[in-house]
Amino acid sequence: MSSLVYHMGKANMIKQAWSNFVLAGKVQEGHVRKIIFESWKRCKNMGVTHLNGICYDVLPGEELQELLLEKRQLLDIARPIMETLFRCVQGSGFIVVLITNNGRLIESIGDPDILEMAKTLNFVPGANWSEASVGTNAIGTSLATGNPLQVSGAEHYCNKHHAWTCSGAPIRDPSGEIIGCLNMSGPKDRVHSHTLGMIVAAVRAIENQIRKEEAQERLAAAHKHLTTVVGSISEGLLSVENKGRITHVNSAAAKIIGTLPSELIGKNIFDTFGRSCHVKEVLETGVGCLEEELVLDSLKGRLHCTFSATPIIDEANHTVGAVITLREIKKVHKIVNKMAGARARLRFKDVIGESSQMMEVIKKAKLAAGSPSTVLLMGESGTGKEIFAQAIHNGSPRREGPFIGVNCAAMPRELIQSELFGYSEGAFTGARRSGQPGKFELASGGTLFLDEIGDMPLDMQVNLLRVLQEKSVIRVGGNKVIPVDVRIIAATNKNLSIEAKRGNFRQDLFFRLNVFPIMIPPLRQRVDDIKLLTNYFIHKLSIKLGKEIVQVQPKIYEILESYHWPGNVRELENILEHAINLGEGDTLLIKHLPDYFRSTPAVGVGNGEVVPLVEWERRAIQQALEKLDGNVSRTAEALGIGRNTLYDKLKKYGIKK
Repeated sequence: MSSLVYHMGKANMIKQAWSNFVLAGKVQEGHVRKIIFESWKRCKNMGVTHLNGICYDVLPGEELQELLLEKRQLLDIARPIMETLFRCVQGSGFIVVLITNNGRLIESIGDPDILEMAKTLNFVPGANWSEASVGTNAIGTSLATGNPLQVSGAEHYCNKHHAWTCSGAPIRDPSGEIIGCLNMSGPKDRVHSHTLGMIVAAVRAIENQIRKEEAQERLAAAHKHLTTVVGSISEGLLSVENKGRITHVNSAAAKIIGTLPSELIGKNIFDTFGRSCHVKEVLETGVGCLEEELVLDSLKGRLHCTFSATPIIDEANHTVGAVITLREIKKVHKIVNKMAGARARLRFKDVIGESSQMMEVIKKAKLAAGSPSTVLLMGESGTGKEIFAQAIHNGSPRREGPFIGVNCAAMPRELIQSELFGYSEGAFTGARRSGQPGKFELASGGTLFLDEIGDMPLDMQVNLLRVLQEKSVIRVGGNKVIPVDVRIIAATNKNLSIEAKRGNFRQDLFFRLNVFPIMIPPLRQRVDDIKLLTNYFIHKLSIKLGKEIVQVQPKIYEILESYHWPGNVRELENILEHAINLGEGDTLLIKHLPDYFRSTPAVGVGNGEVVPLVEWERRAIQQALEKLDGNVSRTAEALGIGRNTLYDKLKKYGIKK
């Protein structure tokens, strides 16, 4: 009631201000908007009478036809947009009109009773609705000021217009010149706060179409643009009345839900979204909601979306409906992933290797790229498992989707579940208010790369297995089942079959992952690729370090090819970066190689006896530790292996730091 009294008081104040102006030419400051007051002064100076409002400047039929022919392009572009706009308000007592840049009305669309009422004021095609002709109104004043404007009740200069509210916005050509105006008028007691926004959005649609070269493209784009008029958004759009009945649906919303717009209009929103959504609360309280999550049972199956609801408030501050925007969560995640860099950069052309072993692996990986099956990449640390994972993703039908990498060994045990599956609002202390999606949700539509899967805790393996079987996740602290469409590529440097027999890895998960196994050979098994890799890394690192290495001491290739490479390709790259950093000229010399590397004998030779590779690996680790004063991080980096891998090897060989 207090809000109603306020609005009535405001209207009475404007009415009194109008009376004071027409009688004395004065208005108390703050009683009327400045743009309205300035218009009143222009009207008074032009000699417009405030006691009428009927337009007497109306073109005869022949001149009107000439004007319509002259403005045919503007009419052809605007008419379908006006018709679509009118359908949004049909039956609400509004009339939509198109006006030329000098105020001449050339097209009107409205309910029959409103069109008849408009005729009493000569609000008809051919009439001049400039300020000079009929005083302050949204058409004439928006053309005079060049700004969108809503004029209501006694803000009009002429008293016969006080029962109306009109919303107008100027239309500009590509050079910025005003070429017309679009206006929506109706009884002032039926106005909506979003009406002017609809007009502005429709005007933008008209202006966009003017820029198109072909008429058919202009019309198609105009219809597409206008589907987002209410709310001015490009996502799925629905409008509902205060009881929840759907009054308008754009094609994007219908597509998301999986039906036709005609099958949704007239139905209740709760029959589609369910009572658990916040639309009912928005309609009851008038308080909107933003980016709420929703799981719909659509014709396409369970659909994970976000939606926002904005209430429509009338002059009496009553909630008369709401505008709902709908987004598929996978599209939201796609934008997030794109901005966060969750993309695979590497392709099969980036895999360096021409040995028979590598050619066979590449061939198998390309077959995996064309298959939807789960891939298990196996190999020692530093062999390039992630390169193959990215290449398989980029060679697959999912290449346009996200590529999310997760190092299962690097994530803290207590956080791994929320990182993978996400969490709901209030799941734990410090949780974000709106919750957070996990890696599975973010990777939906693309690939999830689970690196070092062998180090995943057993209790988490159970949850992972369930997701792989059911293709859905439940966030930590939540109860909604969220569908996910993810292709899994896993990688490990462990023998999961043996780990499963030892009880360190679930056998059922191993079988689920081991659908398309690919073993990447260690560098020592593809000696033929060492020279190729060396030249590749020298070129790449020379650019990175600002050096120009054009020659390599031939003996270096022999040394590199005879080394046992416990750190594989990663170790080779690190050794070459070390050497290039030390180099002073354009030739890479043996003396530039790391000390521990130069002091290591060739593979299999030790006082004339064959020595097992594991012994050379143990010696290499021990020498590196001694050289680097027991610093594990620097030793792992020098050997080209991860810290966790180095700790495993220290334990394996009984080496103390």
